[in-house]
Amino acid sequence: MTPGSNIPLSVARVTVDVTAPVRLDVSGLLLTADGKVRSDDDFVFYNQPSGPGVAHRAAAGGAPDAIAVDTAAVPAAIDKIVVTASPDAQGRTFAGIEPTATVRNADDGSVLATFTPPRLGSETALVVVEVYRRAGAWKVRAVGQGYANGLAGIATDFGVSVEEPAAPAPAAVQAPAPVQPPA
Repeated sequence: MTPGSNIPLSVARVTVDVTAPVRLDVSGLLLTADGKVRSDDDFVFYNQPSGPGVAHRAAAGGAPDAIAVDTAAVPAAIDKIVVTASPDAQGRTFAGIEPTATVRNADDGSVLATFTPPRLGSETALVVVEVYRRAGAWKVRAVGQGYANGLAGIATDFGVSVEEPAAPAPAAVQAPAPVQPPA
């Protein structure tokens, strides 16, 4: 696939895995017609591995992180599932890394489509593909949109509340010990 291209899905259950030369965190966001999640429960990732009709599969045994979509179980209010990826290493960009998304039939593992976004650089997170509903039929679109502000930037754009880690409390400042004058 090329950026912006789409294909109809011929099966109801698909798995989207994203591979790269480095470890990636892959997630899925369930979006309504307005392009937003209904609540933070629609953000599916390693710490929240399931949502209605969508599940996160953690990397194991040589298989990469993946998002599984059962289109028959996705609520009618959801128009698309956005599959994202970000390098696992904090602050790492996609420069020199070419991730590839592979859309597979979830039942037999056969490949339905592949997509490698072209020329990435300072991006620290990426909307890789969308699984979306159009006129009652499901399709997959190659996206490849990068974000320089990481997965938190993607999540925030789609309406997820991202809690920033609390800032460390300032260290208590001790007054210097009084100096005793010589006797």
